[in-house]
Amino acid sequence: MALFLKYFSGLQGNNCNRVSYPTRTMCVLQGTSVNISCTYSHPPDAKLYHKYWFKWRGNQEPSNLQTDSEYERRAEYPVEETGRSTLRITDLRDTDSAEYCFTFKTSQHEWKGSLHGTTLTVTGLSVEVTPVAMVTEGQRVTLTCITSCPLADKLSYIWYQNNGSVTGSENPENQLVLDPVGPQHAGSYSCSVRNFPHLRSPEETLTVQWTLTRPQSCTAPSNKP
Repeated sequence: MALFLKYFSGLQGNNCNRVSYPTRTMCVLQGTSVNISCTYSHPPDAKLYHKYWFKWRGNQEPSNLQTDSEYERRAEYPVEETGRSTLRITDLRDTDSAEYCFTFKTSQHEWKGSLHGTTLTVTGLSVEVTPVAMVTEGQRVTLTCITSCPLADKLSYIWYQNNGSVTGSENPENQLVLDPVGPQHAGSYSCSVRNFPHLRSPEETLTVQWTLTRPQSCTAPSNKP
């Protein structure tokens, strides 16, 4: 039992080897950057040999992200304080969605990263039209800029119609309401977030059908008696 605790919790007598992650799950926009941090501790009399971050790959041996070809020039450790480390990944990609862990080795112990780290989900933007992409003039239409998970940061959303920004569309809410919708609203819509206008969603086409009103027929009064 003592051996089990030493491996999985890092317990060594009255001194502990610990790694703690303040944030266990993160959702970040594709193409942006993210900082993942942790705090760690070890007995003060233990000499620290190395420390690094790695991507959890099951039973594979941990690999320093700074030397991993998949993260070449994208992974760095910008904050290196005693007892604290930060992993920064830039130009986030879909394949970066994974669990990230921190490990270190001292003269007395090697942290195996057996406890869960921080799980990162990288998401893109897409446009959802309600009720449907083809509507009738006069209806209420809601366009929603959606992601596969709630973003970690509070962002302002910007809407575009036919590649031009919609006046007054920047809003902390992720919806654009067209009420009532008219022929001038027909076109292709996309969305982005503030400070990252180049990271637009794919376009979604909104088709507006005109309401046809039949002309009234008038009968002139007869002059016949």
